[in-house]
Amino acid sequence: MKETWISERQVIQLPGLTIDRHISAPNELEFPGCNHHLLCILLSDYNQQKITHIGEQKSEKSQAKGDFWICPAKMSGVWAWESTDESLMFAIDPLFLSQTAEEVGGLNENKVELLSMVNAHDPQIEAIARLFQAEFDTGGIGGHLYAESLIQVLIVHLLRQYCAFSPKMQPDDVGEMPKNRLQPVLDYIHSYLDRPLHLAELAEIVGMSQYYFCRLFKQSMGVAPYQYVLGQRMEKAKELLQQRKYAMPAAGYAYAEIALLVGCADQSRFTRHFKKYVGVTPRMFLKKK
Repeated sequence: MKETWISERQVIQLPGLTIDRHISAPNELEFPGCNHHLLCILLSDYNQQKITHIGEQKSEKSQAKGDFWICPAKMSGVWAWESTDESLMFAIDPLFLSQTAEEVGGLNENKVELLSMVNAHDPQIEAIARLFQAEFDTGGIGGHLYAESLIQVLIVHLLRQYCAFSPKMQPDDVGEMPKNRLQPVLDYIHSYLDRPLHLAELAEIVGMSQYYFCRLFKQSMGVAPYQYVLGQRMEKAKELLQQRKYAMPAAGYAYAEIALLVGCADQSRFTRHFKKYVGVTPRMFLKKK
């Protein structure tokens, strides 16, 4: 069924989760429930909410920018609003949530019960939403690896704060990844800088969950996996720019070719990454050299 009240929409599809940024016109909805957990955070001002009713939770107050609601899978709800709002919706596969709960805290999937919430506010959830909003604004400049890393933070936070049975998390100081396990990951990254990389494939190399892989990798390398990959891509770009084949200041097509060789979908995105990492545009970098 087409959602006629939604006028604009952007979507990021990740394993186990969909992120939907949309603008919705005034409407009234009776929702029978769905197979996914839903978390929706308001991104715009001047909301005129008439009612938000999820399970036994009910509010007839307007929402403030940054407020969110949670509707667990299979739970019905009623919404009515009189404003045109911008929102960010996370549709979370219950299996993905359960698997993460088991990986990070040994919580049996039967114990993973997400709580319903209305008109709630949480600075960490708002901060994650803002980072995804920036991803949409820049055309996904951080890439899937960055988005997947943010999702890991969000899911663990939901398990800690909005689950009926909170998993017992391991301490933050988890030590470093053994060098004989880390090196194959680094070799793999260096071999495939020209294509999208995903947390799942990197974690699979060392046979651990994405959550613990991220933690051990950062402990070992000092940066998150997506930061390391981006840094290596920009270092490779610097090397390519200095080669005679690409060192033609007037040849814009050369920059586009380099962008593809370092895993950037287009030249403009590559230029933004390069300037942020190096401090100057590719053209200025060549002039200095």
